[in-house]
Amino acid sequence: MKSLRVLRVLASLAGRPSNTLPQNPTHLARCFTAHPQHQDSSDNDAFDSSHYAIPAIDPDASATSSSKTLLEPTWDVKYREKADKFIFGEETQKSKLKTALHEEEDDLKRRVLARALLEAALKGDDEEEELVREEDQKSLSVGIIGAPNAGKSSLTNYMVGTKVSAVSRKTNTTIHEVLGVMTEGDTQICFFDTPGLMLNSRGYAYKDVKTRVENAWSTIGLYDVLIVIFDVHRHLTRPDSRVIRLVKKLGEQEDAKQKRVLCMNKVDLVEKKKELVQVIEQFKDLPGYDRQFLISGLKGVGVKDLTLYLTTQAIKRPWDEDPLELGEEVMKNVSLEVVRERLLDHVHQVKL
Repeated sequence: MKSLRVLRVLASLAGRPSNTLPQNPTHLARCFTAHPQHQDSSDNDAFDSSHYAIPAIDPDASATSSSKTLLEPTWDVKYREKADKFIFGEETQKSKLKTALHEEEDDLKRRVLARALLEAALKGDDEEEELVREEDQKSLSVGIIGAPNAGKSSLTNYMVGTKVSAVSRKTNTTIHEVLGVMTEGDTQICFFDTPGLMLNSRGYAYKDVKTRVENAWSTIGLYDVLIVIFDVHRHLTRPDSRVIRLVKKLGEQEDAKQKRVLCMNKVDLVEKKKELVQVIEQFKDLPGYDRQFLISGLKGVGVKDLTLYLTTQAIKRPWDEDPLELGEEVMKNVSLEVVRERLLDHVHQVKL
């Protein structure tokens, strides 16, 4: 029986068609081997990387874009400055710019003063031997008066050629009258720098500075020429009715014994120069002023014309001061004014 079963199995295997078996040897190889097969490049089954385009990637561009993304501020600049000032006590950008401008202005003052001193020293070598006879001498007393911080001290220092009065950003930095002397040829001009004046809405001086400016008002009529000075840049940007009242009060009446001059100071700060014509038209009808000048006491703009005018107004009389000597009192006043100027830049008020 077993032999019959074996014969039946063999007969069934022999009767199967031969095409049922796999005919492709490559297929058999792929199924039963892991070795690489070498195929023709023309075969559709073959993979060729040249058939596919690989996108180009710029590493620098990607790095830049990522850095830009990281560097973009997430805070507004105003809030960042406010936070820095609150946490670290740092000044804002506006305060830093203001401080830098003040430092630049102080540096300009020092350079202008040094140049004026050098020119005066060089000129003095040539004129030292020329002595002016007393009968040929001419002199003039000039008072400089105006609102606080109008530039009176800067103008006095520039015209005299040395520092004789405190120049500071604080108001009313001039306490006492300081005498400055300028000698040119046979003419000597004595400058009196007075404390800053200011009128209230009723036209009177403020009580808190009354004792300080009382002397200035009482000495107005003692000068041969009175220079009334005001800040024209501030007048154009932030007009002050008190300054206008002061200018009109000093120019509304003529004085036969005194020439009055209106000086519009700090013209270098005015960007649109055409605006200066409007200011001239505003004050041209005041009868008390003999002349009007556009000047810059800090940079010396227009100061030469003012000096020439003052020279022509000099009176023939002996000089009041020796141009070659500086008395002990003058030297002491100069030293005190220099010290006061530096102190006023760091403290609110100084009492000397």
